[in-house]
Amino acid sequence: MIRLDLPHSTVEDLENLPDDIRAELINGEIVMMSASSTHSLVCTALTLAIGAHVQARTDRKDKDDWVIIAEAWVTYDKHNSFVHDLAGFFRKDLANRSERGAIKSKPAWVCEVMSPSNWSNDTQRKRIILEEHQVPYYWIVDPYRKTVQVFELKDKNEHYQIIYAADIGDGVVTLPPFQDLKLNLVKLFEDYL
Repeated sequence: MIRLDLPHSTVEDLENLPDDIRAELINGEIVMMSASSTHSLVCTALTLAIGAHVQARTDRKDKDDWVIIAEAWVTYDKHNSFVHDLAGFFRKDLANRSERGAIKSKPAWVCEVMSPSNWSNDTQRKRIILEEHQVPYYWIVDPYRKTVQVFELKDKNEHYQIIYAADIGDGVVTLPPFQDLKLNLVKLFEDYL
């Protein structure tokens, strides 16, 4: 991952980058995002599976329904603004979102799909910031190891704890916070890769 040499950057610096540059802001550091076909395929598969599940159960009048957004650009504070692979929000929390720029509402669920260039950012740096900002659920999906880890805020909402770990050998799993979603890990990791 390429990093721009702009220490103590802010969301404003990130927003002023040219439109064709994909980057995030992590602890005041602008970090360039790279793409890989494996990462993209798994993100697409998850978006289709979770999106279809949520859509089938959605009542657009229910403000507590989920809204799943792929490539969700979310700003947490002036030094942290991420493009999450997937993020889940409650409809009521998106009511005042702007048409342009980042989402300012906190997601209830975030999913990051690993690639070799983003490993430490997603498993360490972002995870700490999401914990500080009280994002209830955080998934780390590793297409190379064919695993999914589910973290939930515990200890009076102060620290993430791993509450579920699954790999391709587990087949079909149900992962919080989507209690009635049956996610087929064989299909996710083998059919798409």
